[in-house]
Amino acid sequence: MTEPPPITDTITFELYYGVSSPWALLGAPEAERIAKKYGLTIHLKPITVIPENGGIPLKSRHGARQAYHALDLYRYAKFLGVPMKAKPKYYPQPPGGIELAGQAIIRVQKAFGIGSPQALAFSYAIQRCIWVTEEGDHCDVQVLRKLAKDVGIDEKAIESCVVDRRGLRDDEAVKEWNANHDEAVHKGKSAVGIFGTPNYVINGEIFWGQDRLFMLEIRVKELLEAGAKPVLY
Repeated sequence: MTEPPPITDTITFELYYGVSSPWALLGAPEAERIAKKYGLTIHLKPITVIPENGGIPLKSRHGARQAYHALDLYRYAKFLGVPMKAKPKYYPQPPGGIELAGQAIIRVQKAFGIGSPQALAFSYAIQRCIWVTEEGDHCDVQVLRKLAKDVGIDEKAIESCVVDRRGLRDDEAVKEWNANHDEAVHKGKSAVGIFGTPNYVINGEIFWGQDRLFMLEIRVKELLEAGAKPVLY
């Protein structure tokens, strides 16, 4: 995709993101601000880096790139006033660790609805736990359950949503986790798919990185001015 897709009569807002991505944490409040201002619904779609499209995990990048990543993250967090840890206690997580949190977010979203305050708050609480508060290991079910309780999710929902079912292929959250990955690989119906995180997607148009949210807002305004209506789930 080398130019925006044709204008349609609806607007969808999908967020393909790594739960442990510091950039996704920094972009979360602004993404929610835009959604609220224009009546959009954020569809959370947790993923990991997409190697099929050229995505490279941070620890696999050249040392120069890792050093610049750390510097840029420090500057951006300082600019936004977010007291992020330079080297979080529980990051990076072990292989397969982030699936636990990602699938829990998916279940909460299924239980309370796409774009629900509960799903958004739970996701953000996990991100802050990793990068700001370090109040526990986000790969621990009990830590995730406490975070869910702290944002007001009821005990019954916590018991059914914040569970470890990784590896159970018939589990609906596991299916959606895998589907998110497959969608990310082929997003946009072209050779240009999702590779990193976070990706904010408006009607199939990808905006990679929290520093592109101002461009996303411009696009949303264009769509609304053309008569498009936000999709309500």
